[in-house]
Amino acid sequence: MLSRRAQEGIAVLAFVTTMLVLTASVCAAAMHFLHAGRQLAGLQLDREIAFRAAEAALLDAEADLLAAAASPHARLASWPGAGHCGDEAQRGICRTGTGQPAWWPWIEGSPAERVPALSIGALTGVRLPDLPEGVAGATHPPRYLIEVLDHPLHTLAGAAQWPRFRITAFGLGRDPSVRVLLQAEFQP
Repeated sequence: MLSRRAQEGIAVLAFVTTMLVLTASVCAAAMHFLHAGRQLAGLQLDREIAFRAAEAALLDAEADLLAAAASPHARLASWPGAGHCGDEAQRGICRTGTGQPAWWPWIEGSPAERVPALSIGALTGVRLPDLPEGVAGATHPPRYLIEVLDHPLHTLAGAAQWPRFRITAFGLGRDPSVRVLLQAEFQP
């Protein structure tokens, strides 16, 4: 039989061990919550970067269309066939067909280069701003694709009328799995 002093020592040892285990568990849970919060904040930042990149590509596509419509330019002189995308002067311009749209592979998670789209500034010369060292920003150039929705040039009371276009812009975050796709309808 253990003495009273030995029993008290064992009880204190069990109490201290239990407290250490509880403290370690609370610390581990706090570290887990801090790490999860940091990941969520990082994902939100990546989504914001991808959104801003796609927004810049959308504006670049609008500038591309406005410049092509304002001048006699080969870019809008002819249209690709239904369900096809153009090349050379019409690259990045597609006509809707009965199948999936040309930008659909972006939805499925395919690499950005699989879609016959243009990178930002390919025709307008626009560039994403250079960021200072240590500032988070887009690491992959955003891309855009222009689809002709209506029938090509027709006249309305003797004046040429441009068709409606759907611009699809695609941006990636610092992590390429963070993707944003923006669309806008546009008529010059």
